[in-house]
Amino acid sequence: MPSSEYQQQLIASQDMFVWEAQSWEGVERGAQWYLWMGLVAFGFVAYAVYSANYLFAFIILLFAIIVALNGNEAPKPVLIQIGYNGVVYDGTLYAFSDLSDFAIIYQPPDTKVLYIQPSNVLRPRLRISLAEQNPIEIRNHLKRYVDEDLDLRDEHLSDIIGRLLKL
Repeated sequence: MPSSEYQQQLIASQDMFVWEAQSWEGVERGAQWYLWMGLVAFGFVAYAVYSANYLFAFIILLFAIIVALNGNEAPKPVLIQIGYNGVVYDGTLYAFSDLSDFAIIYQPPDTKVLYIQPSNVLRPRLRISLAEQNPIEIRNHLKRYVDEDLDLRDEHLSDIIGRLLKL
């Protein structure tokens, strides 16, 4: 395993594409949204208790509490760097050898996203906003080192549902 100093130098050298993006898409949730989601959660809990499925009721309550507590937290800015050795996301280096594939979904003005899938199934997929970056240049650079997922033509379903439900 490389030393920490070497790792920091490697991270700093990834400077071909550098930009700052939000860690997730922030959404405004008004009182009406909380009222409707509260009613939906109450309906699910009532059904779970009626059907004696207490584990489901507990999961719904836990989910509702987590959404309410984290609901208005603002997304933090993260630094994205792409170079000749890998992709750095918020200070963590993802070497090209550790990546399975990537996909760029570019449908302005709504969707400008770079998806990066690590080879290790235990590591989560990265969803990176391209902001004002040139997707063609990034695509051409990444294609030299990582396979491109050409089957992915639209955002992942989980991202679409999250945006629609403001989760």
